[in-house]
Amino acid sequence: MPGDGSPPLTPTGGTAHGWLTRELAKPAYADQRSLLQRLWDWAMDRLQDLVHGVGSALPVYVLIPLLVVVVGLVILALTRLRGSRSAGAPTEHDGVLTDVDLTADQLRRRAAQAAADGAPSAAFVDFFRAVARRAEERALLVPQPGRTAHEVGAELAPYFPAQADGLRAAASHFDAIRYGGVNATSQDVEQIRSLDQAVEHARPLHPQATA
Repeated sequence: MPGDGSPPLTPTGGTAHGWLTRELAKPAYADQRSLLQRLWDWAMDRLQDLVHGVGSALPVYVLIPLLVVVVGLVILALTRLRGSRSAGAPTEHDGVLTDVDLTADQLRRRAAQAAADGAPSAAFVDFFRAVARRAEERALLVPQPGRTAHEVGAELAPYFPAQADGLRAAASHFDAIRYGGVNATSQDVEQIRSLDQAVEHARPLHPQATA
């Protein structure tokens, strides 16, 4: 390692190629492989042009550093691409209503439109958001944009014992769809729509009243 007193590392062309091959094999690049492979191929083509053009006039100790520089630049580009892709990506720790300022009825209409347009995942997400927003409008939940889906389900369950299991299941499914890349089905949409209506028409059981 640099700085530990060992002599500088001077990799061969095969070693440098191996570094980038291992870098490209990381899971983070799996869905970008075609783009990154093209980037690698382009870099190798340029290096080959260099070797064929002036390589015969350059000693090995010059060509090897050139290869290392090319590989280093490509790896730097990959790292930045991976970072820009992951930056700002939503996670299950984000709030259900973060950056959402619509009412429950507006969310329901948007969800219904998404379902009609053949976008069941968007419809499911908005129907669940409608459940959370309506709970705030009914003063069952204190408005809190950062409240997660899990927290919505857990906090509403005591108010609606008959729908408690459905609320928790819907919260887990929300996370799977919104953050896990799972695709909702039309059946999922009908279930969350029915749950929304059931909660809307149910009389909340205030936990303190049963204490």
